[in-house]
Amino acid sequence: MEYLWLIFGLGAALGDAGADALIKRHFSHLSPYGMGLTRTLCAAPFLLAASFLVEWPAFHWHLLLTLAALTVLEVSSSLLYMASLKTCHLSLCIPFLSFTPVFILGTGWLLLGEMPGRMGLVGIVLIGVGGYILSLGTGVRGVWVPVAALFQKRGARLMLLVAFIFSFTATLYKLAILHSGPLFMGIAYPLFFGGVMLTGYPFSRVRLGEALRGRAVWGILLGLCVVTSILCFTFGVMRAPTAYLIGVKRLSLLFGVLVGGLWLQERPFLPRLAGVLFMVGGAVLIALRG
Repeated sequence: MEYLWLIFGLGAALGDAGADALIKRHFSHLSPYGMGLTRTLCAAPFLLAASFLVEWPAFHWHLLLTLAALTVLEVSSSLLYMASLKTCHLSLCIPFLSFTPVFILGTGWLLLGEMPGRMGLVGIVLIGVGGYILSLGTGVRGVWVPVAALFQKRGARLMLLVAFIFSFTATLYKLAILHSGPLFMGIAYPLFFGGVMLTGYPFSRVRLGEALRGRAVWGILLGLCVVTSILCFTFGVMRAPTAYLIGVKRLSLLFGVLVGGLWLQERPFLPRLAGVLFMVGGAVLIALRG
């Protein structure tokens, strides 16, 4: 099963795309915190059911520091992610997650002295071209106006920041797996993360009962999508380099644009589809050959 990691990567991509679409369609009336909490807690029953499989690791200081840094970054990225989905079309903001490999190239050069290869540079150019084409979907006119209009979209700016944070969390997540184990990070850590998110509940105006009333079926489907993404990424990253898995997982961008255009009826559709194809191609080049 040499390419089992590829199946896991595709599963993670489908899980991400499904969760994003369900959150956008059925829970975007909530605050960003409420959206993030709903996404996390809808997965909790499934994770609790599988928690008996977890073997608890020794909590030495390397693992504790990694988990602390990962939790802080993931809480921040979750709130920013939900804010982006709330304020921007799914098919316009989600593609900017393809900038994660670009940021990984930068952090790799700063922290490790790694320089991108030729295919990595081609990938960066493709992502830039894709971003420009994507901006044509905003309906503006002029050669440079689309670029300016794109960065005037708050949702796009937030998702760019999320992509930057993800360039750190992907590495920290794999490091935590190496110090603990895939089942701990795939099952126990998301439950811990949900508990951290829940600490803000008494201070918020979110009421989960009202949020889920009449949406229980969608909440179950949301939980299944989130768990699918978490477990597929966890087991896939143990079978292939992180960059390989992220390259495949970024196909969720394509799925997100398709869902946004075909199910949520977000328009204009074709410029966004063309742009995201360039961006996904660039991300895959960076991940696999950069």
